[in-house]
Amino acid sequence: MIFEKSYNNSAALVKDEAGVEWIVIGKGIGFGKKAGDIIEESKIERRFKNTDQDTTLKTVTSLSSLALSLTNKMVELSQIKLGIKFDNYAYTSLADHVDFMLTRNKENLILDNQMMQWEVVKLYPKEVVVARELVAMVEKEAKVTLPESEVVFLTYHLVNVGFDKETVQETMELSKLLDGILRIVSLETGKSLDRTSFNYSRFVTHLRALLIQIIKKQERKNDGLDPVFGQLMKQKYPETSKVVEKIAYFIKEKTGYQLSEDDEVYLILHVWRVCIIN
Repeated sequence: MIFEKSYNNSAALVKDEAGVEWIVIGKGIGFGKKAGDIIEESKIERRFKNTDQDTTLKTVTSLSSLALSLTNKMVELSQIKLGIKFDNYAYTSLADHVDFMLTRNKENLILDNQMMQWEVVKLYPKEVVVARELVAMVEKEAKVTLPESEVVFLTYHLVNVGFDKETVQETMELSKLLDGILRIVSLETGKSLDRTSFNYSRFVTHLRALLIQIIKKQERKNDGLDPVFGQLMKQKYPETSKVVEKIAYFIKEKTGYQLSEDDEVYLILHVWRVCIIN
């Protein structure tokens, strides 16, 4: 690879033997380089073809060197611990989050996510363990102190990456079920869901986890939530509870699976958040 220009110490524009331009990521890959210098393949940790159609390039080239360096280490650890594979989209999404996380920390801005922490611990225990390791890594490398809510955010990133293992048939069925549920929520609440919001993303992530287990007929254990808590949730959010009842009926009709009380409680929280705190 021939070096053309540097975006920062960890990102550079290069050209291969065929004259194709690439944006490459790697520790110190752009440091001290001049146009025409050789970039060793061993130093390249990730590459993006430099095309106008690849919208992720704008994100990659705008991120800090520290964010990219941390992301590389986080991806490596996550892949080893969870056996998942980050494609360029997942990598860029995580890197963008890390960069914003560092900015929030610098400006002392904290995104509170306490309401959802108890949920992710029960739903995604393996991912939570790794997310905690990632937070510890970032704190050590960047010399910062991060809020507990970052464990939740990073867990969702890991869950999203791990869900790219369905068959074509399962993906088609999953898409139809997701679309049906989202239509129910919109029609029953009269809300136009903001697909760019974080609450929407979390809702869809939760639905994917639930539906994939149902489609694959995986054993699902009851989380053992206090039944009184479930009743309190339904009393506190009666309108949202009615929407979830319709979702449960839809899933039962399409898959034969009956949602548990715990499932319904989780969905009440998600539907309420995506519609009220959109």
